[in-house]
Amino acid sequence: MTGTGRVALVTGAARGLGFAIAERLAGDGHRVVLADASVAVEQVAERLLASGLPVRSVLLDVTDEAELAQLQDRLSDWWEDLSILVNNAGISPKFEGKKRPVASMPGEEWRRVLAVNLTGAFLVTQRCLPTLCSRGWGRIVMITSQAARTRTPIPGAHYAASKAGLTGFARVLAAEVAEHGVTVNCVAPGRIASDMTAATDAGVNAALSAAIPAGRLGRPDEVAAAVAFLASDGSSYLTGASLDVNGGSFMP
Repeated sequence: MTGTGRVALVTGAARGLGFAIAERLAGDGHRVVLADASVAVEQVAERLLASGLPVRSVLLDVTDEAELAQLQDRLSDWWEDLSILVNNAGISPKFEGKKRPVASMPGEEWRRVLAVNLTGAFLVTQRCLPTLCSRGWGRIVMITSQAARTRTPIPGAHYAASKAGLTGFARVLAAEVAEHGVTVNCVAPGRIASDMTAATDAGVNAALSAAIPAGRLGRPDEVAAAVAFLASDGSSYLTGASLDVNGGSFMP
């Protein structure tokens, strides 16, 4: 494996899509920082490191501005090579395996989802932008959702609103940083087999799978492959776009 000299920061990397993305980017030769609010990220990074991949971990709550203010110092020896940011951290609360309807959704649950999924991505991006822009080459990838693109039956309104907001944020940011050689794109997964989708009733997941033209749920590595392309040199003229990874379940 030949190193690229580039550092990638992946939030929400302790499991699921975030882990798959971090593993793929490290396999592509990037040095990867796995960031997560869960201490499990430390063991995950150790496992990847033991397999020869150039990674490290950092405990990070994307909603905590004090923690974010220390991020550059905590990663000081890698920070100047920061080139890729993947905003993946996200939550999608369920109540008894189902979404809460708007009429009964607690305000605190709404605020928490927006804080993690949308404001957290804004805060992390804002912290990384000076370095990305100063290098004259950068890639920012937002992990949104099919729920940002069309109505879906599983996620709550807060999740859909946060992911749609993230898409709008990406489009505006893409225009602002294009002159610095930084691209900003979204990957919008459909139904992917993960810990998050496992929180939904198995019968519901089976019915959803049957309705997907591809006839199955997606895999985390398939989402990671899309991110890897958007993080590559080959995607240099693609910015402000959303890449749908959904087996054909939504075709805009």
